[in-house]
Amino acid sequence: MTTSVWEGIDRARLAELTAAERDRYAAEHPRSRELFERTSRSLLGGVPMSWMTKWAAGFPPGLAEAQGARVTDLDGFEYVDLCLGDTGAMAGHAPAPVVEAVARRAAGGITAMLPTEDAAWVGEELARRFGLPRWQFALTATDANRWVLRIARHITRRPKVLVFSWCYHGTVDETFVVRGEDGRSRSRPGNVGPAVDPATTTKVVEFNDIPALE
Repeated sequence: MTTSVWEGIDRARLAELTAAERDRYAAEHPRSRELFERTSRSLLGGVPMSWMTKWAAGFPPGLAEAQGARVTDLDGFEYVDLCLGDTGAMAGHAPAPVVEAVARRAAGGITAMLPTEDAAWVGEELARRFGLPRWQFALTATDANRWVLRIARHITRRPKVLVFSWCYHGTVDETFVVRGEDGRSRSRPGNVGPAVDPATTTKVVEFNDIPALE
């Protein structure tokens, strides 16, 4: 007989502590709350991107500035940033060489949708560093994953993909899937408007379930 790690938790006490922490956060972040109230009048969910609503405190801190590996919110609280812009700021926030390069590129235009000498250099450098001769750029991890799945289908002629339940590969429909109690693939809770029944495109196994994987 197994015992769940969640057994014995006082849910009422947990809810009480959570409410107290949310109240404290709200009291200490008046400027962030004002920003959230303002953005709620023009942005869906009050945030620029929907995943930003997943904030335990009720509303996210508003960003004032970011330097190096730290961010400071509108209320003066400083945080160590362990996400680095979801890897978009791998070199840290606003390092001088990056700021200079971005400013130089922006001054010459950045949205012409044409190849540049910068793009040629990046492709060549990626090939040199990783030993793969051909590269393409994507704007997001979701774009990259969707692209790779299409290429894999084209090459293998296999219609389905395999994912681990509750994995995350962006908002790609084929991967936004979990394993139901009946063992069948189903959309993750909160997945809005899936294009097709996930069982049509995806097989799902639990992480570390080797027999199921085989």
